[in-house]
Amino acid sequence: MKRMVVVLGLAVTLTAATVFAWGPGMGPGMGQGFRHGYGAAAAIPNLSAEQAAKIQKIQSDRHAEAETVRSDMYAKKVELQALFREPVLDQAKITAKQKEITALQNQLQEKGLAARTAIAEILTPEQRAQLPVNGPGVGGGRGRGMGFGNRW
Repeated sequence: MKRMVVVLGLAVTLTAATVFAWGPGMGPGMGQGFRHGYGAAAAIPNLSAEQAAKIQKIQSDRHAEAETVRSDMYAKKVELQALFREPVLDQAKITAKQKEITALQNQLQEKGLAARTAIAEILTPEQRAQLPVNGPGVGGGRGRGMGFGNRW
């Protein structure tokens, strides 16, 4: 009995040491993040209140549209997974479903480009020159973003 307790204690110690040595893994880390709610207004100084309001409207509309498209895309991906679980695979159905998903991805890209263009049109040429390289609203975010933790 005493030997079993010792072995169990040793196993718990080794497991704990392995867990602590591995690190946090996927979690809060120094990753690239998005400035949710900040957008171009935070990246560009000297925006007028009217410009900031227009930009905020464009961004909120785009986020609402994107959420709808993402929901549709998620549903299509679930349907695609179901097609792969069928006893007999139907290549035509799988290909058609993948094309639907690709079309939704393209739609997201087009909506993003349209929003970015609309925001750029609101700005003066001087303000456009101050846009971040990655576009309005994309950057390091505030503080620690979602990344691979301290391991990487």
